[in-house]
Amino acid sequence: MSGYLRSVPQAALSIDLESYWHAELLRRRVDRSKADDRVLPATLPLLDLLLERKVRATFFIVGEIIDEYPALVRRIAAEGHEIGCHGYTHRPLWDLDEATFNAELSLFRAALRRHVPNITPVGFRAPTFSLSPDTVWALAVLARHGYRYDSSVFPIRTPLYGVAGCPAAPYRPAANMVDEDPAAPIWEWPMTAWRIGPLTIPVCGGFYLRVLPMPLILRGLHAAVERGPIVIYLHPWELDTETPRLPLSLRDRFITYHNIGKPMWRRLKILLDQFDFKPMAEVLANKIGASSSQVFAPLDAMDEW
Repeated sequence: MSGYLRSVPQAALSIDLESYWHAELLRRRVDRSKADDRVLPATLPLLDLLLERKVRATFFIVGEIIDEYPALVRRIAAEGHEIGCHGYTHRPLWDLDEATFNAELSLFRAALRRHVPNITPVGFRAPTFSLSPDTVWALAVLARHGYRYDSSVFPIRTPLYGVAGCPAAPYRPAANMVDEDPAAPIWEWPMTAWRIGPLTIPVCGGFYLRVLPMPLILRGLHAAVERGPIVIYLHPWELDTETPRLPLSLRDRFITYHNIGKPMWRRLKILLDQFDFKPMAEVLANKIGASSSQVFAPLDAMDEW
């Protein structure tokens, strides 16, 4: 690892701030009235680490978390992190339509206004990377609510999500989510992948950060950054050694729990040693060639805001 450069200005760190039971494989299997969501013990050590390393990130926050833990969200904002939207209830787009998605965004914005009124989000990430050609209608709804960029496209097709063949770097998406459309209302920043000929290897975080060999991840990230800005994502519950283990199938247990806790902490620290991470809006503005305050100042939003 010593051969890699420490400073890579086009790297963004994103945190999907949710409870462990928000995960797609768990959200219908947990009795929330009896569950310890462990948001604080999972997130506070992460914030301490980022503060110690002087790293600012983008936190895509589930709106329910804002209402449940307003002091946590205020700390995130006070320490210079960007706050983005991860929905209000963490329902994926395929469970919504335009009306219910509009309601989710309004609930999220209302929660922010109650607890951190000086923050207006400009970035969105769909739960479970659920943006696809089937749910592309969501981009127009986001634009009406004043969002300037989205980061919901996964660059390979999996059994749950993904858009095969999408661009490797931020782009303005056409309706098929693969082609570019200069007139598209907002930017799309797909998850980072290492493309080697016909192969696409996700090296962007989450399960893939937990399961792939770390030398492969680092090689893939340094190759990907030559083509455009890279983004890493993770969930605080992946860092928590006490995340509850539910009785799942062998496959689902592996996907959900493999290498969470201390192994994920070690991998995150390696990434923090390798890259000079910034919030997504800043990195994207740098790519476009203007200040984030100019490019990502919120658009005029809907009247009910």
